[in-house]
Amino acid sequence: MMNLSQYQLIMQELLSLPQIIGYLGYLIGVSTFFQKDDHKFRFQLTLVNITMAIHFYLLGPDAYVAAILNIINIFRNIASMHTRNILVMLFFIILMWCLSLPALSVPIQYLTVIGTTLVTYSLFRLEAQRMRIGILISSLLWIIYSLWAGSIGGLAIEITFAIANIITILKIKKNTVPC
Repeated sequence: MMNLSQYQLIMQELLSLPQIIGYLGYLIGVSTFFQKDDHKFRFQLTLVNITMAIHFYLLGPDAYVAAILNIINIFRNIASMHTRNILVMLFFIILMWCLSLPALSVPIQYLTVIGTTLVTYSLFRLEAQRMRIGILISSLLWIIYSLWAGSIGGLAIEITFAIANIITILKIKKNTVPC
């Protein structure tokens, strides 16, 4: 049974500034994966990345890799709205690995870089259903990381994104199958 001081500590953590910003990121991101329009999808994803970069930074050093990746993703999402050039994609993948490697302190943090690499490839080289499948796989990696990092908002975002993404994948599949 939990005593009052344990309850207060839990509530203090749940209502801390980093977690509140994570919840805000979750609210912004809820509709992102319901977007069937790829341009609107990328724009909303950019807003989520801005919020989550702040969230992960405020969580502290163990989450700095996630903050770095979210900052890079802001620019990657904007670039992917305007070009599908493989060299631009490679630039962002190399940038994320070069800036993340010095901050990686435990193996589980690699999941974020691998997941973000997969999203980058998906945004630049894939469309519609295939793009969202790549992003779905990334969400699974980020779910594991968010559990480890204690990111409630990040965990909620990724679980919701995964569910919404699956629904959207099925809707896209339904609309592309000839009757």
